[in-house]
Amino acid sequence: MSINRYLEETASKLIIKGNEKESIDVSLNTFKDRMRDYFSKNESVNLKEIKVFGSYQRDTNLPQSVDYGTDVDIMLVMDNDGSTPQTYLDRVRRGVEAKYSTSQIRQSSPTVVLQMLHIKFEITPAIMDRGLYRIKNNRNEWIYTFCALDFSNLTIANKNNHYMIKPLLRLLKYWNVSKNYKAFSSYELEKIMVNYYQQSQYQGYDLKKYLLTGMNELYKLSTYNYQKERLDKAIYNIKEAIKDEEKYPSCAMSEIKEVIGEL
Repeated sequence: MSINRYLEETASKLIIKGNEKESIDVSLNTFKDRMRDYFSKNESVNLKEIKVFGSYQRDTNLPQSVDYGTDVDIMLVMDNDGSTPQTYLDRVRRGVEAKYSTSQIRQSSPTVVLQMLHIKFEITPAIMDRGLYRIKNNRNEWIYTFCALDFSNLTIANKNNHYMIKPLLRLLKYWNVSKNYKAFSSYELEKIMVNYYQQSQYQGYDLKKYLLTGMNELYKLSTYNYQKERLDKAIYNIKEAIKDEEKYPSCAMSEIKEVIGEL
């Protein structure tokens, strides 16, 4: 098996699909129905929209079997009645507690976290302002969120690079979980990659080259020596795998598996 084939198969296994995807989508639809019912009967403010955003919407998060911390980000978009962001968060919390009384629920400002057996929902209140979403931050202030732009930027980067960026992101996130112990923020990791690849960085269909370039870009996130050392090790192994692939394919496969292990 070639290195590229191995990486492609691993990236495919890192897609949330099948029963897991179906289960999450059923839970999402149930959640939406329950929140609409709750707000229509119990809160004075109108619930305008329930929007899924973040890595689940962008199809770049990892299965729970790989990353137990994987979640679905949800905005409850309400009319702006002038209340404080905390008041809006309290409304979200009351709604979730009323409809999920047997589930584990906690407030983790600026979100309400609903933990279920198969997935975690992170729910944040939102309002609309001049066509843009505003959400609560940790200082109880409204801030703009550019989730629509995040989605479109990734779409452009993926298209401009032969649809290699989503597989690359899954591989890098898997490395970040399994080898880097989530030392990098998943969102920041994705943002770095999308910013770099939004303009076509032509590397054909050579996923191992994308992986090497992506690892080098992650130096921008490294703050501590241990993070740099883990990147040094990963980059060294990728380069060795590329160098050895033609003459020593078994060595090359062992070296790439040091970076992206088997699932």
